[in-house]
Amino acid sequence: MRTSLIKKMKQSGYIKSIRFFVGIILLINFNQVVSAQNLLWYLTGKETIGENPTFRHGDMAIGNFGELFLGSNQPRLQQKNTLFHIGNYQGEFGAKIYLSILDNSNNYGTRGFLDVVGTAVGSTEIILDMFDGWDGSPIDVARAHNTNSDTFAFTLQENIYNERTAQLKSRVEGNDRIWFIAEPIVETDFCLPIILQKKNNTLVIDNNEMHNGGYNFSYYKWYRNDELIHEGAHGIGLGGIYNTGRRSLSPYDVYHAIVIDQYGNEHISCPYNPTIFLYETRIIAYPNPTTISQSLVVVDVETGDEDVLIHGSITVFNVLGQRLGQVRTNGHRITPIQLPAEAGMYFLHFVSNEIQETIKIIVQ
Repeated sequence: MRTSLIKKMKQSGYIKSIRFFVGIILLINFNQVVSAQNLLWYLTGKETIGENPTFRHGDMAIGNFGELFLGSNQPRLQQKNTLFHIGNYQGEFGAKIYLSILDNSNNYGTRGFLDVVGTAVGSTEIILDMFDGWDGSPIDVARAHNTNSDTFAFTLQENIYNERTAQLKSRVEGNDRIWFIAEPIVETDFCLPIILQKKNNTLVIDNNEMHNGGYNFSYYKWYRNDELIHEGAHGIGLGGIYNTGRRSLSPYDVYHAIVIDQYGNEHISCPYNPTIFLYETRIIAYPNPTTISQSLVVVDVETGDEDVLIHGSITVFNVLGQRLGQVRTNGHRITPIQLPAEAGMYFLHFVSNEIQETIKIIVQ
């Protein structure tokens, strides 16, 4: 399996693109150097990612006896246990990743998390060390920055935490596929819990038959406080989506929808009160300082607000205030930036919606 994986990756030409990132072998978190690894990492034994976030580059595979531990039972080690991996990932049959989840207050930084900047394939079992008091709300556990990744690249045996059932599901956001744990949707005798909220201004109908009980809806009627506000078919006026524009949804309004499935049967959704999300955004760049021979840095935008990633842009300035170039994030959390191969100080200015932040980078 290992030989076939290496051969496949070489034939795909992906290793050539990975060599472009060969200089990015340091991750700075609060000015602390973490770790760097070789081009190919094949794990057959056990390895733990502990106190600091770990940065790896190159293709990675976990064999059928391999076990990777992201996190620890010790709270101080659970604060920074993310594995950033630039390269493809494959899990062989029997591969396991253990995640310690301290809480779900922040998707990045307070618990185990695997971030693959590439394609995730194969089958790897996720084993959770869950904190007490989980309320059933979704928690992201892994991400691959390639929608061609296998839906079942990561699996989870259904377990009970805090008297709630946890299932592993996946979703697509932009060019990313994200695996997350959540309670299964349970249909009641009177309504379907199929309204989901995305951001502070958008409601959607869950039209994924793997999540919603096997339905494929084709027509939607949206109601606010029992008054019809929008209707349409899928693909015609985006009937499955209700968007207020820039105005936030009100938590004092009650929404429901009447939907028609693939057989012409009519169903009613459960009532939904919107929630106002407060997002925290943190922007870091690494390695910093970088070198003239490399002069390449990665900008990592940690946020739960998808709009920030969709509309983000990063402009490079020198110390004279001259604009050297601009790169858009285009929905990606991680964006590589090529700096001039000249020693000196440069500034990366990130802008998205109302968020602005400037990071000083040293090339030496």
